[in-house]
Amino acid sequence: MNQNVSLHRIAGYIADHRFSLGLFLAAYGVFFLSAVIMGGWTPADWGKDTFDVAPFAVQALIPRSAVSPIFFVTSFPALLAGVVLLCNSAIRGLRSLAAESQYAAILLTAFGFAYTVVGAWPLQNKVDFPWEWQKQIMSYGLPFAWMLYLLSLFVLAVGVISLYVHSNAYRQRHPEFLYG
Repeated sequence: MNQNVSLHRIAGYIADHRFSLGLFLAAYGVFFLSAVIMGGWTPADWGKDTFDVAPFAVQALIPRSAVSPIFFVTSFPALLAGVVLLCNSAIRGLRSLAAESQYAAILLTAFGFAYTVVGAWPLQNKVDFPWEWQKQIMSYGLPFAWMLYLLSLFVLAVGVISLYVHSNAYRQRHPEFLYG
């Protein structure tokens, strides 16, 4: 019984704070996933020390060879969970036209558009990528690259549809802005 109450409280907290949690998780996921990818680590390097700098005199709690895999394993699911929470916030807020739903829609549209247009446009051939980070994403394999691309398309679609619904509702509430 006590465990059910705790799970209900956690679910209620997540539902009440889905925008801020989604934003935090997505930001964590994007930042550390990009840091790992830009650092040149790939799953083929699992267990190897890929850092270019010499180790510090003070030993870390985690071996250097485990830093990138830990960040990769935690950042990708965090990115997915953050995107799901932001999409949930944007979609659920359409009924009430809540302000945080508009913010989620703007973020989803901006990030989906940015990755779709800037990041993944030449998915066919690794040679066609003008930036090194695009080639590094492709070094993780086509399934990973396509998953990021499809995720960006999904995020873009949810954001655009949410913004469209919000703009229609705004124009209905404020007809004076419709014709100037």
